[in-house]
Amino acid sequence: MLKNFIKLIFLYSLILLLIYSCSPRISRHGNFFTKEEIKILESTKLNKSQILEILGQPSTKSTFSDNIWYYIYFIQKEKAYFKVKNYQNTILKIKFDKKQTVIDYNIIKNNKSVKVTISDDVTNNTAYKRGLVRELLDSFVRRLEDNTN
Repeated sequence: MLKNFIKLIFLYSLILLLIYSCSPRISRHGNFFTKEEIKILESTKLNKSQILEILGQPSTKSTFSDNIWYYIYFIQKEKAYFKVKNYQNTILKIKFDKKQTVIDYNIIKNNKSVKVTISDDVTNNTAYKRGLVRELLDSFVRRLEDNTN
């Protein structure tokens, strides 16, 4: 009776282990950007520093020009003993003009290109009006306040 019970527990444990190892593991890699961030990009013309504030550093920049940035994001699914598969790929391509203002956005999702239209509205930048030194000092003070809280 005890042997049968131990065999049954072993069999159930083995089955649970096999089922658990077959469940997919999903991992996210790269620069994730939300729909809200894309709406901000669509709503106004931005410059490089504003893009850096919203999205952070790009995944990569164009080899031939510093005026094309790529934000790459992908989701991978992995099952126990099978090959890792890319489940979803998303690339945001941003082109800048010589004045470092955005000319064009392009979203490529799962090898399908989506065109993002840009509004002609211009964002006012008060940093230049207040001066670079003032902005640096304000930034330093904000970081000190963040660290003390």
